[in-house]
Amino acid sequence: MMSAPNYDEFDFPIELTTQPLPVVGICGLDTVNNAIHCNVWEAFNNIRKQNRPLVNFKLITPEHEFPTRKPKKSSYECYIPKGILKRNWMDKHMNHAPAVIIMFYDLDWNDPQWAEKQTECASRVKSLKLTLEGRHTKVALVLIQQEPPIPSGEEIIGGDKSLALIQECELNSKYLLLLPYNTSTADQMQGYVLNLQTTFHEMCIVYFNQLIRDVKSHKSTLIKTIHAYLFIRHTFKMAFYAEMKGEFLAAHKYYNQAYLLFSDIKMTHTNIHECKVVASYIMYKMVSLLFVLNQPRDAIQTFHSHVDKYKFKFGNELLLFEHHAWLSRQYAVFADLFESTIRNGLPASQARHPGFYYQQAAKHCINRRTARNSLCASVTAYPEPDPLQGSSTLDYYGQRPWRPGKLSAEPPDPKKERDGIQALQWLEKTRVDHSMIIIGHLGSAMAQFNTYRCPRMKKYLVIQMAEEYLSSRDYGKALTLMSHMLGDYKNEHWTRLVDDITRPALYCAFVTASVEEYLTLSLDTDKVSTLVNLTRVMNNEMPQAIQYTNHAHNLDELKILWIKNLAKSDNANIEVEMRSEHACVQVKTRLTVDEEAKYMLTVYLRSHFIEPVTFSSLSCTIGDSNLLVCTDLTLPPNQLVECSAEFIPLSCHINTEVTVSHVTLGLETAFRKLALKFMITKDPLKDLPLWRPIESKSDLEMSNVVPLHSVFIVPNTSEMSLDITHDNPALLLEWYPITIKLTNQSSHPLSSLSLVLTCPDSDNIDLCEDSQHVTNNDSTNNPAVAKFPLNRAIGELAPRQDGGEEMGQGGQYETIVYVRCTATTPEGAAKLINVKVSYSSYSDPSVLLTKESAVKLNVTKPFDISSSFLSNSFEPISVFHSNEQILIQPLIQCVSPWSIVIEDTFISIPDSIDMKHETKCCLELCKGQAVTCIACVVIKEPRNLCLGVFTVKWRRKDSRLGTVTSCIELPRVDVLPLPIQLSLNLPAHGLVRTPMTICYTLYNYLNSIITVQILMESSEAFIFSGYKQVVIKLVPDSGQEFKFKIYPQLSGLVALPGFKINLLSKHEGLTQQTIDDMLIRSIPSHIYVLPQPKGIESSQQAQLVMQV
Repeated sequence: MMSAPNYDEFDFPIELTTQPLPVVGICGLDTVNNAIHCNVWEAFNNIRKQNRPLVNFKLITPEHEFPTRKPKKSSYECYIPKGILKRNWMDKHMNHAPAVIIMFYDLDWNDPQWAEKQTECASRVKSLKLTLEGRHTKVALVLIQQEPPIPSGEEIIGGDKSLALIQECELNSKYLLLLPYNTSTADQMQGYVLNLQTTFHEMCIVYFNQLIRDVKSHKSTLIKTIHAYLFIRHTFKMAFYAEMKGEFLAAHKYYNQAYLLFSDIKMTHTNIHECKVVASYIMYKMVSLLFVLNQPRDAIQTFHSHVDKYKFKFGNELLLFEHHAWLSRQYAVFADLFESTIRNGLPASQARHPGFYYQQAAKHCINRRTARNSLCASVTAYPEPDPLQGSSTLDYYGQRPWRPGKLSAEPPDPKKERDGIQALQWLEKTRVDHSMIIIGHLGSAMAQFNTYRCPRMKKYLVIQMAEEYLSSRDYGKALTLMSHMLGDYKNEHWTRLVDDITRPALYCAFVTASVEEYLTLSLDTDKVSTLVNLTRVMNNEMPQAIQYTNHAHNLDELKILWIKNLAKSDNANIEVEMRSEHACVQVKTRLTVDEEAKYMLTVYLRSHFIEPVTFSSLSCTIGDSNLLVCTDLTLPPNQLVECSAEFIPLSCHINTEVTVSHVTLGLETAFRKLALKFMITKDPLKDLPLWRPIESKSDLEMSNVVPLHSVFIVPNTSEMSLDITHDNPALLLEWYPITIKLTNQSSHPLSSLSLVLTCPDSDNIDLCEDSQHVTNNDSTNNPAVAKFPLNRAIGELAPRQDGGEEMGQGGQYETIVYVRCTATTPEGAAKLINVKVSYSSYSDPSVLLTKESAVKLNVTKPFDISSSFLSNSFEPISVFHSNEQILIQPLIQCVSPWSIVIEDTFISIPDSIDMKHETKCCLELCKGQAVTCIACVVIKEPRNLCLGVFTVKWRRKDSRLGTVTSCIELPRVDVLPLPIQLSLNLPAHGLVRTPMTICYTLYNYLNSIITVQILMESSEAFIFSGYKQVVIKLVPDSGQEFKFKIYPQLSGLVALPGFKINLLSKHEGLTQQTIDDMLIRSIPSHIYVLPQPKGIESSQQAQLVMQV
């Protein structure tokens, strides 16, 4: 009975492609029952997860069995090798034969049972060493210590105990290690483990150095003529050991020596397979190490040398497909290795990247399939007994299962050889899906060519992949890929490529019963059968069968599938995009202007059908409009047909270039509608294929037609004059009048007149047509206010008395529209208002003519408003207090180029503020002039509030459209409470040596009694009477007056006697500094004293003496 072996012998084994690491055995850990041991093992495992391993940790249980140790040979003189490289040797050293074994044991230096545990530990170590007797495996001991480190001064105790433990265990002192583990060192566990790994790796290096010395010793006793296989094997071992140590340069040197030793082997049909397999393994190691050593050029050169050396070593001619499979696998593995190295940072280029090697792998796989078809066609049965039985248990790589361990010099058994070859041919014929292998390689190559931006190579590989899908009977995928490539090749005008791809694509469409794809492709292929199949499909019939491959199909099943797909509603209306140079109908267009200024479209058509064909309609798309040229159009075969129609431009086409984008031929039956959409290219040279022979007179006639796809639509001479008058710039928020005047300049009336106003940026602009409504500044409540666009008939804007809608010869219409801008325009920018008048001429009322103009409107501010805040003494203030008078002073600065008139100003204040006094501003301002007004207010309560809104009513000078209201919000301020307030009642001025009375009023706003001291300082400029120093108590919410009579001695702006208040009691929120600041803000410091008129001075002095 036929076995199911792992037939693909050229798959590289996992132990070859995996990075080799020394095996370090971990024993003595009970990971199931001991949590500490489990955490220790997890810490070692985390090194592997963090991608930082130096060694391969393996947990060894008490039941573990080590690989059987081979007995040493005393001499190799009589030993004849049976193969080159053993299958289980690499796996043994990578997974089963530890280089170092670490014994873990829980033991603290101050353990009370130290002696007993020392003896037990030594017993375990000796037992382990006895098990490993005769091997070079290193044994080390790690003590897991949970107690804190030994205190300072007691290190000698630990030193004595460690020395005793080393002697009893018979260990090297370097092989006794410690692993602290307690709550304080748990976070440092990873660092301890990494240090231990480094130590373990150093032990492994010692182990492999010893193995290399042993192999060299054995190799020195070999004879090249007898032990050629052993020379390769021993050199490979030394290379593998060096690689496990991490010495990549030395490993590559040994691998190279092993590879060169194949030159000493005479290759025959019996050993060529084994030599190629092992040589490819060594080549893989060499190349991978060169990539690791960052020598990509040497790696690529090594691979090419390897392929060149073995590409003509076919072996048995009956197994030629195996040679191509081997070559395909070499390229695929190298490409995988190359790609992996690039992902790790190696740069590549368009000329050298893995895509080329994937492509070669696919090429050799195609050769493999070709050899299979020629060599395995006659094989009809699998031989009995199974010659491949035991192929998975062979001792050596690359050997045949029907002659394992046989030397090349031994003659093979002819029958076994014949049966073995027949079995391999049978498996190649029945078990290998070559198409899927090829598709996989092509997919990888496409991804690489796409990454390195090689579009043409990618398209070439897509076509190859489509052919493979076709070969594997996956017609749907093949059709999809070919359809994509057909579109690309049509755009690039690859006529021959399109013709070569169309036929297999049409075959796939027929087999899959794809109606739309079949119609699209049938119109691009053989013109002889196109009309027949097209007619059958249009009439819901299955087209004629197409034979492209040797695949057998059930026509009855295909007919049922066609009937089912033809009945679908999706296939009732089909639109097919055509290219004129690849279509069954050749199309050219000319868009011209005749003597009467009419735009004429001429379509030239030539049919490649073998019989006359009648199309239901011919239409063209020009710009965004569709033009029906004719209906029921019959095209005779290979004759030039010319169809013309007038194109009437739309108003949106004026002053633009219109282009014929496509021509549509409609074909209609009772079952479906087919629209052939011919794309018209702008450049006429692109309509020509790369090569086209001229065969007939109609070819010459069609070639002489020069396409004209575009025409510029020029507006007719305007019969309407459009005049627009306005005074630019406009002022912000004013209703700005724009006068539009229309005049009929023709010799006949104009009708259907309409006016359209548009603004591209209409967010901050309003529109009004009636001057009676523009005086209302509230756009939300004014029904006459509108937004752009404005579309009105002329009769609505300026109705005629006779009610007519025509404008007679020389007639005029004038209208005014008002716009209001709520935002200024940036410097250098302007609002654009488009004015368009549409009308119909007397000569051709069906044509709508237009006249357009544009208004550029700059918007500027009429004035700038700023505000300042002053105290009673007209000093600027920044801190506000309740119950204290402040002065609000708005400033209006005219920035308008036009003179403006300020009609009124006022400040609207909230209820929490009292207005004491307010002045108005009513005057005319020119540019650069400024005016100010003032208001005296008192804030009642301390809080954050807005001081009000300042409103200005203004208008442009000489404007009759009413006033414009502009408002600005005064700033918000934080008002602080005022505990105590002082006011001074003072005359406006004084006279020298004339007494006058002044009154200070002190008011307490707190809820407690305030004790203060009042001081009136002396002054050389005044003689005064009243309290000079007094202590008073102010009850809550009450005030007290202090009157003084002062007698000025000097004239001019004289400083008043200093009035001081000293705080004698403590109160929350009231300090001496608060009182001093209040004095500075609240009372004036100076007064104007006028000189005494002559003749009155003596009498006043006498009166003063009498009063005193």
